[in-house]
Amino acid sequence: MDNQLELTDALPGLGEDLSEPFWRLAEVFRNQVFELCIIDEDDGQVGYYIPYMMNDAVESYLKIEKCHMTGVYKSDETEYTEGELLAEEKGYALIVRQARGNVFTLWFDEIHWTMNLYCYHEIGHFWRKGQEQWRQLVYMAGTLHDKYDYLGDAACNEREKELYRLIEFGPFRRWSPIQDDLEEKYPPTYEGIQCMKRIAEEAGDKRYQFMLRIYQKFPFRKLEQWLSQRLAKPSSEALYRTIYKKIREASLEYPKRRYKIEEQQKIDQQRREADAWLKKKGFRGSYPEYEKDNIWIQAVEQQPFTILEAPDYKFRIYFMISKCRKGQPQGNGGFFKGKDRSAAVKEFPSGIEG
Repeated sequence: MDNQLELTDALPGLGEDLSEPFWRLAEVFRNQVFELCIIDEDDGQVGYYIPYMMNDAVESYLKIEKCHMTGVYKSDETEYTEGELLAEEKGYALIVRQARGNVFTLWFDEIHWTMNLYCYHEIGHFWRKGQEQWRQLVYMAGTLHDKYDYLGDAACNEREKELYRLIEFGPFRRWSPIQDDLEEKYPPTYEGIQCMKRIAEEAGDKRYQFMLRIYQKFPFRKLEQWLSQRLAKPSSEALYRTIYKKIREASLEYPKRRYKIEEQQKIDQQRREADAWLKKKGFRGSYPEYEKDNIWIQAVEQQPFTILEAPDYKFRIYFMISKCRKGQPQGNGGFFKGKDRSAAVKEFPSGIEG
C-alpha cells in the first residue's frame, strides 16, 4: 500500500486495523477521483459503488455494503472532494464534503474491493488521425503501465511486466492517441530505452538498435524526433509487429468481457453482421482479421464496461483498412508512410460504403 501518513491525511478516521478496501478508499480521496455510482441491483436493492480503476484492461471498484445515504450526491461537483470516516457502534459513516459546500453521508456495514482483469488487445480508440496503428499500441502500453502502478504485481502477468517500461521510451510515446503530450504522465527513462532495444533486437531491426545505442548516450530531442518519425516508415513494420505480438500474447492471458445476457446477444449479433458483410464483399478470414487481394482489414472494438458504465457509451466496431501493393506484408502495413500504401479507419456499419 502507499505511504500510510499520506492516506490517513487524505481520509481522517482511517485506522491501521482497517482492511485493505478502506485504504483503497483513502487513495481515491488522495488522488481526487472520488465518484459515487448508485445503481439498481437485480435483486431490487440499491447498490453503492465507488470506481477505483476502470479502463480497457481492468474494472476495479469498491462496493459499499448494506448502505444508505443521507443528503444528496451531486455528480457535477467534482473539483475537490473531502472524506471523513467515522466508526459507529454498528458499522461506519463516510462523510463526504463536495466542492461547493454540499455534504452527504454514507452509512454502511463494510466495504468490499473487486478487481476483474480483461483481454484488451482487440480494443481501439481513434481520437487522432495518422499512424493509428502506433497510437493503438501506445494506448495499450499506457494501459498496462497504469494497471501495474495502481494495482500492483497481482494485476499483471509476466509478459506485461516485460513491457512495463515501453511507454517510458520517448520516441514511441510521441505517437500519443490523445491530443495531450504524455511525457509528464510517463517520463522518459533509460529503462524505457532498454525495453525498446530488446524488442528491436528480437525484431531484427539492426538500424534501430544502432540508433538506440547512440540515443542512450546522447538523448537529444532531435534524435528522439528521428527515432519517432522512423517508426512511421515501412522499415519499422517488423518492429511494430513484434510489439503488437507481445502485447497480444500478454492480453490473451485474460478473459474477454462478458455482459448480461441481452447485451451480450446484441454484441455477438453485431460481430456476426460485420463478419457477414466482409465475406459478402469477398474477404477471407474470420473475425477480427480479413484479407482480399492487397487489402487487409482488422476489426477492433470500443467496449463498454460490464458495470458502472455511462449510459451513453455504446459498443462499436471499427475497421482498420490497410492497402498495400500485392506481395507486400499485410497486417496494417498500409498505415505506414510509403508508395502504394494507404489506410483508413471506418466505423461499422455507419462509416462503410461500397
